[in-house]
Amino acid sequence: MLFLTRLALKNLARHRNRTVITSIIIAFAVLMYILYDSLIGGMSEMSYATIIDYEAGHLQVVTEEYWQAEKEEEELPLEHLLTFDDRLQKEIRQLEGFLAAAPELNFLARLNNGVDELPVLGKGIDPEAFGSVFAMQNQFVEGSMFAPGESRAVMGKRLADLMELGVGDYITLLVKDKEGTFNTIEAEIAGLVHTSNPNVNQNIVYLPLALAGKGLNVDEQVSKVIIRLENKETAAKSAAGLESRVKKIDNRLAVYPWHELEAITFIDAAELEKQVIFAIILLIGAIAIINTVILAALERMGEIGMMKALGLQNKEVVFTFVLESTGIGIIGGIAGILLGTVSVALLAKFGVDFGAMAGMDITTFGLPIIGKIYGVWNPAGFVRVFSFVVLTSLLASILPAYWAADKDPVKTIYHR
Repeated sequence: MLFLTRLALKNLARHRNRTVITSIIIAFAVLMYILYDSLIGGMSEMSYATIIDYEAGHLQVVTEEYWQAEKEEEELPLEHLLTFDDRLQKEIRQLEGFLAAAPELNFLARLNNGVDELPVLGKGIDPEAFGSVFAMQNQFVEGSMFAPGESRAVMGKRLADLMELGVGDYITLLVKDKEGTFNTIEAEIAGLVHTSNPNVNQNIVYLPLALAGKGLNVDEQVSKVIIRLENKETAAKSAAGLESRVKKIDNRLAVYPWHELEAITFIDAAELEKQVIFAIILLIGAIAIINTVILAALERMGEIGMMKALGLQNKEVVFTFVLESTGIGIIGGIAGILLGTVSVALLAKFGVDFGAMAGMDITTFGLPIIGKIYGVWNPAGFVRVFSFVVLTSLLASILPAYWAADKDPVKTIYHR
């Protein structure tokens, strides 16, 4: 066995060009896997942060009926609202890791600029509480946030441009109140924002909570209370604990963590697409290995015949070929890991700005990203891709090796 191992290692050196070329192909496949994994991981983290920072927060307190209706994309039901009273506020503030909470009244509306009309999502908010939960303050490109009690509004710059509106212009929102009666809400545009969240940029109009509540005839009720925590990783545990307490106030209430939102579920579903692309990348390495073993077998038929004539069994010949192929996989895998480590380090430090490279704002295409995308470290991905390459190298070489070893010794010695 030691002799066969040494022979396989010598073959790696003797057929240096083939070993180097195949190792480079495998290293390239490993590098592409690691880079893609790092970038997709970075984009996922940015997407999570964008949804949390501008729409979802870490926890949402809603009635179960409202959550179900919203999840099934029904019209936002004004009959399933909650009251954000002192008792509920007290329970929320006692939550471990609590930072801030903001009530929100959501409703469907049609935005009218006097000429054109467009469907939008209206949000009645308390500007001070809203600013504590969401990272909106530094996203204003024109104007500023309105004050409580004002008849003013804030919207995305993209939506304003689409409707040919600017700061100081007046808008009308056509809404249907709690009784199903059509009503209008008029407001002056106080500010325009541009964020990494496409939904905020082009679909949402923010209004003072009192103004929205009056227009919808819902008194002081709200759709949900959005909570920000110190650490998003504690959201699931915090949700369970808070829900058991708020149900004592109102049995209809439920608490949902950020990762149960529909938008987050959609991002997680993209994992399947990522795995398919990963498989294609790694298939390149597998094909290279199979091709190398077959070529090696064809070129060394005489050598195989001589080995068998000297008394080596088929399994010993196969062992030599498999060990040689696995060695190539290990060399290529290590080279790819080293290149990947350097590349991810650069990505994590400097990032890459695809928007600047393309010369456009990629939030236009629904990607929740502004500026650079930074890579993330995923040690499990390094282990996974290296293990896959080595295992593929081993398995892919077995059948071609058996095919070569099963030939008649005399015929293989005189093979041309």
